[in-house]
Amino acid sequence: MPATIPPPVAAAAEKIANDPQIAALLKDQSTDAAAKARWNQFLELVRIPSPSRQENLKAAEIHRRLVAEWGFSPSEVMTRADGVIEASDTNIVDGLPVYNACVVIKGSYSGRADAVNYKGQFPKVLVEGHIDVVNPEELPKTGDPSIRIKLQPYAQPVVATPEELAAIPDELSFDARGRVVENDKYATASKVFANAKDAEANGGVRIYVPGYGDMMPSTSNAFVLAAAMKKHNIKPVYDIWICGTAGEEGKGNLAGMKQLYGFDQKAGTGSNPLNFVANFGLEGGGTVNFLGSYRFEMKFKAPLPRGGGATGPSAPEAMAAAIARISDVKTPSELRDGAPRTTYTVGRASCEPPPAGRTVAPSCSLEVDMRSPRKETLDEIRNNIEPMFQAGASAENARYGRKDGSPEGITLELMWYGLRPAFVADNVDNVAVHAGLQSGIQLGVLTSPMVGAGSGSLNDNVPANTGIPTYQFTLASSAAGAGGHAFWEWGTRGAPATEVARMHRVLTAALIVSGFHAADGTVVPPAVGPLGKRTREVAR
Repeated sequence: MPATIPPPVAAAAEKIANDPQIAALLKDQSTDAAAKARWNQFLELVRIPSPSRQENLKAAEIHRRLVAEWGFSPSEVMTRADGVIEASDTNIVDGLPVYNACVVIKGSYSGRADAVNYKGQFPKVLVEGHIDVVNPEELPKTGDPSIRIKLQPYAQPVVATPEELAAIPDELSFDARGRVVENDKYATASKVFANAKDAEANGGVRIYVPGYGDMMPSTSNAFVLAAAMKKHNIKPVYDIWICGTAGEEGKGNLAGMKQLYGFDQKAGTGSNPLNFVANFGLEGGGTVNFLGSYRFEMKFKAPLPRGGGATGPSAPEAMAAAIARISDVKTPSELRDGAPRTTYTVGRASCEPPPAGRTVAPSCSLEVDMRSPRKETLDEIRNNIEPMFQAGASAENARYGRKDGSPEGITLELMWYGLRPAFVADNVDNVAVHAGLQSGIQLGVLTSPMVGAGSGSLNDNVPANTGIPTYQFTLASSAAGAGGHAFWEWGTRGAPATEVARMHRVLTAALIVSGFHAADGTVVPPAVGPLGKRTREVAR
């Protein structure tokens, strides 16, 4: 899909990309010392375990470094240890706090006499990457929670089990402060390669650690960029927030973005309480369409067996009956030509072990995931599948003559409900896409303003659904990698120069939207007005 780039955006991209202040920042980041600092920071952050909804340890370290090491004052850190953003109307998601880590690069706009705000919030541009990972699923209850970063020669096969991973003898070492120890193992891991073939031929290693590819390199480098902007006094017009967001993976339910955009799960709308005017994600791809999903975890609870050992309704049988009924459901795309592709998956099914002295499983849990790019078809498949949970329980109750809802029958409990809102772009002409594309054209990364028609499932589902223009980049550089979301996720270091080039593009795009005080004293005006969009108004 082609976009039409407005001439002011093209002019802004050229001026910003070639500004002496920006050039000084890039020169600074192009040194060997800066490349090493970025690499070390990534290794030190990625080893901190950060399961979805338990990101507090990683968020705390980012908060500490923002003030102690990266040059920010406490007032410029916009998130708190307890997970609260005071200006947001969504600080609890699924009953849990949200551990985002955000810092602001202050703009000049709020100081203008004619500045426009939304309920006290001046316009902002968001640059974000998530800090949570799939593995481990839970923080350890005791001991040192830090993840061991294992190193494996390419000549050896990729590990097949967690035990094989744990048995790898070579690993990176860290001191008592959490700083990487620069020994021989560090030297091996720090070698730079062009690709996997180069790494295999020249002594490269697989670096095993959750989050290597998804997505701590980009998120860590976002904070490098924030610190560099602060150091070089890069002055936007609108504020720019740079955030490490919580809850993108697993059952995170996009909690971090729901907080930032005031997304109400029951209403399915976002209030945008912080007044973001554009969103730049760091998950790559330039996606503009977002696959929505509904996820259910249902628990089938069995009654206690009657006296005398008599049997009764079974939780496993009820769950199996529900699965059988769900498997017969036809999706809209199966029923009608031209309907958006709609899918569902019967995922994890597990049963609670029987207590001592009993043979009956007290409960079983079933997860079902439904996906579609359109809310209408997503609602349709949900309406067809959701009754099947109760239908399975009812069928099992009927086998024993038990009434639904009675204490002697199978009962249902909703354990968790996940929502990723769907969004399909009617057109691709918005300020984030324009800035994203033109920054690439200006820097020679793109040759034409084209956007793919595919769909993604990302943090950006939330801002796009809320009405906020959004576009994705990456700040990572890996020679190779695999195993995203798996226990054996790994990568190999890529060229530092690629990271710097990607910083240049992200910085150019963000400043196109926010506006920029150039080195020559002129001001590049913001490419969008000061009031962000929203799908829900909230009274204050």
